[in-house]
Amino acid sequence: MVILIERDRAEAAYEQIAAQIRSAIADGRLAAGSVLPGVRGLASDLGVNFNTVARAYRVLEDQGFVRIRERSGVEVVTPARQAPPEARGAFERELWELLVRMRQAGIPPRDLRRVTDDCLRRLEG
Repeated sequence: MVILIERDRAEAAYEQIAAQIRSAIADGRLAAGSVLPGVRGLASDLGVNFNTVARAYRVLEDQGFVRIRERSGVEVVTPARQAPPEARGAFERELWELLVRMRQAGIPPRDLRRVTDDCLRRLEG
């Protein structure tokens, strides 16, 4: 899996890392049981501070995507049947912010719906 950091984006580096890992988990590129790269190694590869990667991993753990184990690394977990309420709220805020940015970029509502529907179809296989 390749992670790219776009430094000219308003989105923080840790958010970009977490989003790309979430996407890889959602579309099956990272299966349950997969072990993610170590914090320091990934930070070095991406040219970011190790705390940036650590924060991304903590966000993913809080959202239920990974489990952080001392000395064993970060492992992708089997998704829960239903996200906990705090995770749902976080996802809704992220989706809202993304939709607002897309709308501000001039994308009309019907195109937002089409993009959302296309993404959901891909997730459902």
